Amino acid sequence: MISSNSWILTLKDYFMIESEKGPIPIFKHKTWIHLTPKSEDELLKFLANYKIHPLTIEDVMNPQSRIKFEEFPNYTYLIFRGVHFENNQIIPKNFNFIITKSTLITIALDHRNTIFDLIHNWESNYSILEKGLEFIIHKIMDAETDHLIPIVSRIEDQAENLESQVFSDDKKLDISQIFMMRGNLQQIKKIINRHVEILDQISESHTSFITVESNAFFRDVKDHSLRILEVSETVKEMISSALEVHLTISSSKSNEIMTILTMMTAIMLPMTLIAGLYGMNFKYIPLLEHDNGFVITLISMFIIGFVMYFYFKLKKWF
Repeated sequence: MISSNSWILTLKDYFMIESEKGPIPIFKHKTWIHLTPKSEDELLKFLANYKIHPLTIEDVMNPQSRIKFEEFPNYTYLIFRGVHFENNQIIPKNFNFIITKSTLITIALDHRNTIFDLIHNWESNYSILEKGLEFIIHKIMDAETDHLIPIVSRIEDQAENLESQVFSDDKKLDISQIFMMRGNLQQIKKIINRHVEILDQISESHTSFITVESNAFFRDVKDHSLRILEVSETVKEMISSALEVHLTISSSKSNEIMTILTMMTAIMLPMTLIAGLYGMNFKYIPLLEHDNGFVITLISMFIIGFVMYFYFKLKKWF
């Protein structure tokens, strides 16, 4: 059954696809078809008239399919990846584009705000289709690319907060959060790098749907992607620097603690030695039977301890 989130949009009208009508016909005029299939059978039913390669169907139904740009004899296939940021985690979502001579087919496995904003405001957006099918693709790609800006900005804010925590004694740094931020940025960078490669492929391709005018718009998306990539790299370096400083400070504090413990052990060592000597079972030991032997021994032990303490202090060993 065709999903109720499937639409056909033309220059004059737009309407929801009705499942009982079966496969969608091939259109002679510029048409945008959007489909949100619930199963592979549903997708095959929809595309029955379009002679789509089985491997394309497989890629469409796999949410983990790699970003790609492929040219077939009767259509061009493009996967572009959008990003959602939920619970401090990056959630990638693929956008599938199948472009024929007169029809653009977009396919997503769930609801996409970018696409449905265009559809629900079609009365003011149909002029985009009038310019060409590729301008619908550009509109979606541009919106999804710009959507990365607030995500990277949010991670940047978290990184700045992280820097302030590094030098604060009041807050304990969450190492897991650091690695989560670095992982998110790495994932964004990986996606954008692949987008840049795909945009280069589009610019260099000889497909009929890419014109000189639309090519300039795709280059603009590439420029936006490169700027986001630069910011992501800067934020990643900021996080790495904060982590390095945190580890240095933690190591310094550990060294201070170990120094104090070592000094305490060194001070206690002669006291332990004296106590051990007087604990031996010999009959004749100096001061053993003296009336003030115990007091003299304690005073001697404390004097030795204080002398060692001030010596260490003088040497600035702690």
